[in-house]
Amino acid sequence: MKANSKGWYALLLAPPTIADFKSALLNRPVDEVLLEYVFSGDPYAFRGQPNALHNLKSHLSKALNVDENSIVIVGSAQAGFSLSPDNFPRRFSDGSDIDVAVVDERLFDTLWHTLLKWHYPRRQDLPDGDWKWIGARRKELYWGWFVPDKIRFNGLSLPAALKPIRNCSTLWFDTFQSLTNYPEFSKRDVNGRLYRTWDHLRLYHTEGLRQIREILRAQGEPQS
Repeated sequence: MKANSKGWYALLLAPPTIADFKSALLNRPVDEVLLEYVFSGDPYAFRGQPNALHNLKSHLSKALNVDENSIVIVGSAQAGFSLSPDNFPRRFSDGSDIDVAVVDERLFDTLWHTLLKWHYPRRQDLPDGDWKWIGARRKELYWGWFVPDKIRFNGLSLPAALKPIRNCSTLWFDTFQSLTNYPEFSKRDVNGRLYRTWDHLRLYHTEGLRQIREILRAQGEPQS
């Protein structure tokens, strides 16, 4: 009886399988699948590392001055397999990155308002390189996310006006890079994306799940 109890306990703790996920996505509302597979449960990447999630959240929270509850692991590091339509269902492996979502309206709006202050005085009269750069930022802004450490500033006019964004970009890079000081992250790349609100984060991942469902249907995956 004891062995059987342990077996059931292990089963409850076992990560979901790809087959389970496919069945859920094909037969249940996307919102339910999103909650269960993207935003719930212990991250697959941290199995057997009980302090890893706490260390990551505490480190990022202190360095970026954001609430620990606004930090979540997403993607294959959370589910155990990729939830990107381009890579599904590639399994999380020793060479996989850990993707982190940070939701913070204050920090996001700091970048947004800096862009406005830089752009407003020259709305109709930007050099070609500036137009291309602000076009990329507008696209990110529309979808409600930035990757601060991937923003480049080479060749832009009035760079001093962009100092708050440059500072955030440097802080973001340094903060995520310094996670390698922890043994559990020393051999992995940890990447972060900044979202303005939880709704923006949910919409992004909901669309990814919708695309995967369409791919499965096109492949003739059976519905139960």
